[in-house]
Amino acid sequence: MTSTVQILIGMLLINGLISQDLYHWFPAPYLTFFLCSLLSMVCLLGDYILVKLSGIQENGNILRAVTDSTTHASVGALVWAVAEGYEFLGEKKKWLNVLFCAFLAASVDLDHFMAAGSLDLKKALHLQHRPPFHITSLIPAVVFLCWIIGYYRPSMKVFSLMFLASWLSHHLRDANHRGLWLAPFGHTPVFPSVVYIFLIVVLSLIVRICYCHLQTNTVHTSIFQIV
Repeated sequence: MTSTVQILIGMLLINGLISQDLYHWFPAPYLTFFLCSLLSMVCLLGDYILVKLSGIQENGNILRAVTDSTTHASVGALVWAVAEGYEFLGEKKKWLNVLFCAFLAASVDLDHFMAAGSLDLKKALHLQHRPPFHITSLIPAVVFLCWIIGYYRPSMKVFSLMFLASWLSHHLRDANHRGLWLAPFGHTPVFPSVVYIFLIVVLSLIVRICYCHLQTNTVHTSIFQIV
């Protein structure tokens, strides 16, 4: 009987701690739910438009490239908006963080032009091999390096989370077509839409939790507050 009571008390304590953590991580759950839902809809809408544009010949490459980059940027922005929570609604620096994350997410595809050695869109889109910024296994290495530098320059810890949010969301979305490139081991199978969207939403929640942990250990939570 005593052991049963102890177990119940332990479960209640654990439940209380989890509830406190959840409230700390997600003080505005309805906003988080809305942003995650919007994130999913943006992914689906971007994919739908790309399918519709696939049959267009004249200026089709330009339209598809613009749509794809815009979707990547929007997804990156929304992932970081989830990370910022309700704070981004009223603080200019938080909005700048969101916009910067959108830029980072779209910048991944610049390696197409680098690999092509040309600004010609047709050459950039018809490469024989995937360009280097699409190596998913590089992301944890860069995040780790930035986090270490962050002990000397705290803003780099924020950047490491932004980099993770923007580049990994881009890679997960691309995995819907070509899988993840886990060099030197090769590629994963192609991810179905429901899988990659689910993983992006989970990514946004994980980044939010990491960001909350960072906020409790440092004053500077904006990439634009360089110290």
